[in-house]
Amino acid sequence: MESQTRLKRWLLARTVLAILGVLVWGYGYRVDDPDVRMAAIGILAVALLMRFVPRRWVGIDEESGERDHNEP
Repeated sequence: MESQTRLKRWLLARTVLAILGVLVWGYGYRVDDPDVRMAAIGILAVALLMRFVPRRWVGIDEESGERDHNEP
């Protein structure tokens, strides 16, 4: 149960970051500010990199989807 909650939180964080990145990019495009657009690209890059974080770093066992009981 705890592993599903962690996974849902991780997915929610990635989704929120991606949406935030798109919104910030849209704002930067509208006001024609390249610094804001670059910040948005950074936010989107973080959301993308979060996709490739190993599940064990988040506390989820990769094979079964359950928490690894050997970790504290």
